[in-house]
Amino acid sequence: MKGLISLTLLLALTVFAACDLRSGIAKDEMEKFSGTPTPTRTPAPTEEPVDPADVVKVDTMQPLNIISVSGNQKAQTVNCSKFDTVTINGGKSVVTIKGHCRQVTLNGNDNQLTAEGIMSIVLNGENNSVKYTKYVNGKRPSVTDNGGGNTVEKFTPTTTKK
Repeated sequence: MKGLISLTLLLALTVFAACDLRSGIAKDEMEKFSGTPTPTRTPAPTEEPVDPADVVKVDTMQPLNIISVSGNQKAQTVNCSKFDTVTINGGKSVVTIKGHCRQVTLNGNDNQLTAEGIMSIVLNGENNSVKYTKYVNGKRPSVTDNGGGNTVEKFTPTTTKK
């Protein structure tokens, strides 16, 4: 008799454990994940070809030289004469780079950077503006944006005739 009661309790426990205690909730949740078609990918916009007049040839095998600029609310000019790497630390500064740089790392917020040519840009801050005029060896600069509200754009400087 004890065996029959134990077997009945075991069978009842197995049936109870197999039941979905959440009623229709689990079914509703599963419907969210099944039967939904995969969205189609829109192709990435094709970039305009680089204008040969905007290309500057640079020897990328030059030894690495690091230039550091520090300070807040400053206006500075830096010369990248040997395909240098420039690190800028500060905020609310205006920095002009003459020449062509291997990499520019900007650590800070609300800076304005103008350069002739940059191969790689790293932005570690927010609301920075980077403008460049030339493509180094015909390639657009690679951009790593670790902040928010930053802009990087190519522009054509205006020349005034006298």
